[in-house]
Amino acid sequence: MPIRVLIIDDDHLVHTIVRQALEPNGFKVESADEGESGIKKALDIVPDIILLDVEMPGANGYQVCEELRGLPETEETPIVFLSGHGSLQQRMQGYEAGADDYLTKPFESQDLVARLRVLGSYHRDRHELRNQYRLAQATVHSALTGTSEIGVAMAYMEKTIGYTTVEDTIEGLLETADRLDLDIAVRVDTNTGHEGFASEGTISPLEQELLDMSNRERRFMDFGCRTLVHFSAITILIKNMPLDNMERYGRIKDLVPLLLSAANTRLSALTTRKALVDQSDDLKHAFNGIRKNLFKLAELIVTNRKRGAELMAMTIQDLSIELMRMSLEEDQEKYLLDKIESSITSSLDELDVGCEIKESLSFVLESLEETMSTHDDLLDAFISGQEKLLNVVEQTDDSIELFE
Repeated sequence: MPIRVLIIDDDHLVHTIVRQALEPNGFKVESADEGESGIKKALDIVPDIILLDVEMPGANGYQVCEELRGLPETEETPIVFLSGHGSLQQRMQGYEAGADDYLTKPFESQDLVARLRVLGSYHRDRHELRNQYRLAQATVHSALTGTSEIGVAMAYMEKTIGYTTVEDTIEGLLETADRLDLDIAVRVDTNTGHEGFASEGTISPLEQELLDMSNRERRFMDFGCRTLVHFSAITILIKNMPLDNMERYGRIKDLVPLLLSAANTRLSALTTRKALVDQSDDLKHAFNGIRKNLFKLAELIVTNRKRGAELMAMTIQDLSIELMRMSLEEDQEKYLLDKIESSITSSLDELDVGCEIKESLSFVLESLEETMSTHDDLLDAFISGQEKLLNVVEQTDDSIELFE
């Protein structure tokens, strides 16, 4: 069954471009020229996805989006804004109005098709996951009756030292957010890139862009019931801040930095540990290579020295034969041979530095081994310290008392 798309835009050229991009790829496209007629058509056909222009005569796209979100027929229909502007502020405004994605004009046909397919899949997954999430949330909420928000936060902070992976750390944060009735999306920065996590299992394209484009110079960024909170290695988007309860709103604003500080500290420790282990492996590999090369160098020097002695001996033998052919007097021949042999012997003595080479190479190897041993001791001390902290947490975990 084809995906039905409704485009609401006062530019007929955009209608044509969208049709040419989508219909050959199995989409069925309907269109409207402005907001009021677009809302009416949306109620008539109930499309799978709505493409909505921001700037239109009469009601603008944000107003139309809010009205569509207020209607039972379209409250969960994916909405994609089309606009010639794509700043963070405008994307936030679109997200606040209820959009699922934001596409900047002009756009590539392949990009539009890809985004709509991802959005359709995201919408189906979100609907299924939301049902499961609501059921799980109701069960968890019932089980945690009487546990205070501060106790929940402190329990997470106590447990962070025991997490051994990034996934464990963020899973614990998501569980804590669930216990605080917070719906969040998380971006984690690592040495190899970044990862995304969410309470409902999936992150919409627009949520991902907001996390990616968050202002790194500001700890908090509020817009409506949404709040972006940034630390060096972690950024979260809280999607349901309690605006109807300002006392609880203030508590959440106080608790979230504590939770993220604990998570950020643990993520940094995990990153440091991985970097130390990787560096240790690299050093061991490099030192082994240096050791092998030094032994090869020593062996080559000794071999060349022996070869040089053999060549000089052959030279003396050849000279002896040549001198005999010169018909020299015996004392002259002996004199020349003695001088040549003396010079060769002196040259060999100068080349005979085997002991010095051995001492120098031994010193280098001892220095390398001492450096490697020191590095291993530092790494072992770091890991041992982490394991001791983990043991303390495991021994005291069952005795944590939550505020009631």
